[in-house]
Amino acid sequence: MRILCCLDGTNSEQLSQAVSTYIKFDALVIGLLYVTDSGPQHDMDLRRGRSFAPRLTGPLRHEQMRQSEQLAAQDILEEGKRSFSHIEGIEAILRAGRPEREIVNCAAAWNADIIVICSRAINPGAPPLGPKSVGHVARFVLDHAPCPVLLVRPVTRGSFPLPG
Repeated sequence: MRILCCLDGTNSEQLSQAVSTYIKFDALVIGLLYVTDSGPQHDMDLRRGRSFAPRLTGPLRHEQMRQSEQLAAQDILEEGKRSFSHIEGIEAILRAGRPEREIVNCAAAWNADIIVICSRAINPGAPPLGPKSVGHVARFVLDHAPCPVLLVRPVTRGSFPLPG
């Protein structure tokens, strides 16, 4: 069974616990996917180009930002590997682009049997339940995934813990 787990930098233990609790198979291959989000930088460049003078950051600064993103992504993947250390078949997958689209595309290309993703992190004032509690990335994945999706909600006070 090929399980694609979507890392966001805060959820590796939740994903590991969900996989260990709900998916009982001996022959597991776990894909740990982290997507470096290119959306914010692209959107800022577009807005800056429309409203202000041309971008003042040169190629050196752009390369420094890219390297910093790469280092952060590698750290997140390493943390994910530590959380899944009890499983042998681990494959780290790093992609860049819009996370919601890259997750769906990766699941199709990697032939995932299931995607495990967390809803967005709990923010004060955010609705605890309902469509807006899922977040736009998880919502897109739920709507467009080429395979079943296990949505893991964060455990908060007053919520039910995962069985174990």
